[in-house]
Amino acid sequence: MLDLARKLKNGTYQPQGYREFTIYEPKERLIRAAPYCDRVIHQWYVINFIKPIFGKTFIYDSYACLEGKGMHRATARVQEFLRRMQAKWPAPYIVKGDIKKYFFSIDHDILFDLVKKKISDDKVLWLTRIILDSVDNPGVPVGSYTSQFFANVYLHQLDIFVKHQLRIKNYVRYMDDFILVVENKETAWQLLQQIREFLAKNLKLELNGKTQIFPVKNGVNFCGYKIKSTHLKIRTESKRRIKRKLRKFKIKFKAGEMCAEDIRTVLVSWIGYARKANSYHLINKILSQFTF
Repeated sequence: MLDLARKLKNGTYQPQGYREFTIYEPKERLIRAAPYCDRVIHQWYVINFIKPIFGKTFIYDSYACLEGKGMHRATARVQEFLRRMQAKWPAPYIVKGDIKKYFFSIDHDILFDLVKKKISDDKVLWLTRIILDSVDNPGVPVGSYTSQFFANVYLHQLDIFVKHQLRIKNYVRYMDDFILVVENKETAWQLLQQIREFLAKNLKLELNGKTQIFPVKNGVNFCGYKIKSTHLKIRTESKRRIKRKLRKFKIKFKAGEMCAEDIRTVLVSWIGYARKANSYHLINKILSQFTF
């Protein structure tokens, strides 16, 4: 640690490179894991500079990687907007946006300029550039501690655009997924086009094929749930995923490759997620089907 501190002080610190591997659940992703010494630097950098300086500027309805927020609060906020706007407007619409290959599309120069607007210290800016240049431009590594916060800093520009220029109150963002609830279909299409143009022009980002508009009465898939104004449901893919996982666990358990406690840990985590929805019968069905 003393050696790391010395290298930071004299400006000779260089990242050691990332270890790459692929995960396949909930979807295929390339993960880049930094070595221990670089993770120490990343945490020190975020905790001392990014969090205290940028954290207080984020909008209330940004929910990813922030203390006191998270998926469940984002879900509750979306449901609140659906309920209130369904009572207020005859036929409200949802705009559901998703950024195409978000982490791999973040432009280093744009991100650096955003950091530079808030931080003037030359050494902090030097370290920012070192961290960004440790991977090819564009993109930040999925799995890195800094990337989570850089991703929020980057899309904070979209938050400001939606809230202050488009003047949309019913807006929620969780990392690169966002929801708007608006008065009608025409308004939804107009806003979606304006958002596309803003992202392309200012952040060099595109919306992917999952981006769409639809009536509030249909509900919306967001943060792992099917959200309606009156209730939550577990998404079909989430049900399939836990069933696939438990089938594999049964095989491994019988072969002596997995212990009951490891399986129990996964089940407890999934049940905690499922209980947030209207899923009493589903939980009982899963538990009855998969006994070890």
